[in-house]
Amino acid sequence: MDVSRMHRVPKLVRFNKHNKEHYYTPKMVSFGPYYYGLPELRMAEELKRKVLRDFVPNGCKELFYIRINEVIDQIRNCYVGVSRDEYDDGALAEMMLLDASFAIYVMEINLGDNQKFEHSRQHLGITATPFVSEDLILFENQIPFWVIKLLYRLMHAEERPLIYDFLRFFAFKNIRPIIPGEDEGQPLHLLDASYRLLVEDVGNAREEPFNRYRWWQWRRENQNQLGEYNRQSRSVTDLKAKGIHFKPSSYCLKNIKFKSCILCGQLQLPILFFHANSKLIFTQLIAHETTLENEYNFTVLCYVNFMKSLIVKSEDVKELREKKIPFSDHDSDEQIVEAIKEIDTHGLETDFIFDEIKKKIEKYCSSKKKTWIAELFHTHCRSPWSFIAFLAATLLLCLTFLQTYYTMNPRKQRCVPSSVLQVLVEMCFDSSK
Repeated sequence: MDVSRMHRVPKLVRFNKHNKEHYYTPKMVSFGPYYYGLPELRMAEELKRKVLRDFVPNGCKELFYIRINEVIDQIRNCYVGVSRDEYDDGALAEMMLLDASFAIYVMEINLGDNQKFEHSRQHLGITATPFVSEDLILFENQIPFWVIKLLYRLMHAEERPLIYDFLRFFAFKNIRPIIPGEDEGQPLHLLDASYRLLVEDVGNAREEPFNRYRWWQWRRENQNQLGEYNRQSRSVTDLKAKGIHFKPSSYCLKNIKFKSCILCGQLQLPILFFHANSKLIFTQLIAHETTLENEYNFTVLCYVNFMKSLIVKSEDVKELREKKIPFSDHDSDEQIVEAIKEIDTHGLETDFIFDEIKKKIEKYCSSKKKTWIAELFHTHCRSPWSFIAFLAATLLLCLTFLQTYYTMNPRKQRCVPSSVLQVLVEMCFDSSK
């Protein structure tokens, strides 16, 4: 499969359980040729021309046309089934100009441009902007990434990181992680750029690509080993009761690690912003991931399935939120639970790239010594008061035993006077009340 093309959503993904067409079809605006000309998108097409007229200088338009016409065949080849009979070179170049200028317009609105927000509100209404932003990252609703960058460079004397600022805002709200570099080629489109932002571990050595075909062969040869730790999924609260603590790792979805200590374990999870569009965004990212080969190892799919096993109720979200792992603009933890549950993985339940992590977790949970100590602390040391009560009760039990022992062995009472024992027992009894 050619990863340099704007693919359509695979049929098995689009219609897996029931019709998911609305996940991939734009509601307000089209970008690129796949949904161009739909009657329900006509209002946005009119606004595109107003944006081009009001915000793009004529000199930039002329230079853009010249540059685009030089590579118009390359742009056409990015799409599947877009012939010259349907769109000639001039029509395709005009589409790229209108769509690129409108994409920049939408990103600037999201980043706080009040002038453009008022402009949009007057033409589309205040409720339409969120839908336009959603349409901008739909899998089948994309234009080449470099086309947007080209127009932006022509419009501004200095290139500002508008595109990545928008993607970081969309994925992480006000958190600003390091953006991935372009040493190995720039993203294909905005959704691909968003995907790289989430799966590339910036600042660390690039891992060798995981060969999933080699993994399937290993899986067939090691079924017994897999069964040892894949029998059940454990939620956050279950793992906490076993003495496993949680800590944020980074902004990379594949950066999940587990460390086992003498008395406890630590599971490190990626930091992520959950919001009302998380379900839609993850659906698009998984669809995009199915068109890639093995370069990114189905990272998003595996991450979503892993999180589904960890988060099953609001108490799980509360525990992770306290550790600053997920953050959101949802009103309740229950909404995050529902958002994660509703992400469609198209029947692909695997999280195979985290198998080694799951194996370590299961090994830790199978250790009776570690889990017994952890459960003891989890039950009796949740707060300073419960710990003090537990300590007092333990001391009381020990002193009661000593008093009984010395009562039954009068000759040994010389070591500790009974009056001293009685006083200590009474003190512990009073403190335990």
